[in-house]
Amino acid sequence: MNCWKTINLSKDVGTHRILFISMLTMIFVFILTYLPINLFFSKVHLKDGHFLMFVLLLVSMIPVHKILHLFPLLLSGCPVEMKVKHYYFIPFIQIKACKEIKKHNMLLSLITPFMFFTFIFLIGSIIFPAYMHYFSIATAIHIGLCVPDFIFIKHLLLAPRSCFIEEFDDGYEVLVQK
Repeated sequence: MNCWKTINLSKDVGTHRILFISMLTMIFVFILTYLPINLFFSKVHLKDGHFLMFVLLLVSMIPVHKILHLFPLLLSGCPVEMKVKHYYFIPFIQIKACKEIKKHNMLLSLITPFMFFTFIFLIGSIIFPAYMHYFSIATAIHIGLCVPDFIFIKHLLLAPRSCFIEEFDDGYEVLVQK
């Protein structure tokens, strides 16, 4: 196999630019989700209870997001290695595929957390309209977390149809058959 392209988001886009795009995306998504839902449920009085549960939701969203990347890979039969590393007292989950991944499996893996959380938060804001502001904030934060996935998806959509993706320390390599 030959390397068609190496994708390293930190080098290609830049960490600060990704953070800036994520912040703008969070603000934009909050406006686009909160306003229509608030107009639809205009007579509902918003509640500010359960703030600790909201904070727990935000903290647990990151590891669940990482784990949701695993499911499509595991269902496709790709062996995946998962490590938990600690940075001071904060645990970080590292996921690494043990072999090449087909392009469509990688795309499915990248889009799964976005689809899952967006659906859950949308249903939550409809079922519990008094907490729609919490769900809108959580949706905005999660979609902001998905920005690196979206950038990587953009790179993959431009890749050849029958390519494979291999992960290495600093990024990904798009491999094509000779």
